[in-house]
Amino acid sequence: MGDRLTAVTAHDWTTGRTTRIPAAECGFAYRTSRYKQQPGRWTILSLTLHLTPSTTAAPITYQHLATALQAPLDSRPPLAEAAAAVLHDRAERGLLLPEAGHDHRQAGSCFLNPTVTDHQARTLRSQGAPLYRTRAQAWRASAAWLLEACGYRPATEVTRGVRCSTRRTLALTAQAEATASGFRAALETMAASVYEASGIALHPEPVAV
Repeated sequence: MGDRLTAVTAHDWTTGRTTRIPAAECGFAYRTSRYKQQPGRWTILSLTLHLTPSTTAAPITYQHLATALQAPLDSRPPLAEAAAAVLHDRAERGLLLPEAGHDHRQAGSCFLNPTVTDHQARTLRSQGAPLYRTRAQAWRASAAWLLEACGYRPATEVTRGVRCSTRRTLALTAQAEATASGFRAALETMAASVYEASGIALHPEPVAV
């Protein structure tokens, strides 16, 4: 989306005005934006995308997708084939929101992958943890791996009514008896477990309204 977004039309509740904001002023970064950093201020009304008609996909830069397509990075497979592979890959990894069932009520991934120091990266690598470099050449660790190293698993109940997804430890689901305070407590409990075990701070991704 960030690659193709031209502008956003949003209502600013601080000024009472609706304004058009160019993509360059949206503050997009890893799972964040000016809208997330100022919760409650903005309501996004519409957005404008710049799309290019094509029968081939954009160059594949995501390793998971390249693996699913059995294609090299930067290749451009047929568009329909790439779209089908995206859906298949996300379904295999539990990243599609089901229409019903145990995992239906969720907010997706609940923690950001944390940045870690070089020393922490060496320690994690020795334990078999996945790591990757950001564009700024900082190390990021896998929040899911850190949680699973602390004993959390898919379908684990963290607090009453709040469970990990049956497919992914990183996604918390709300069952019938869940409450907002219980959901918040689950996030705090999981983050505290990781910090106690590794000294790495996990930051929740969902924004409390």
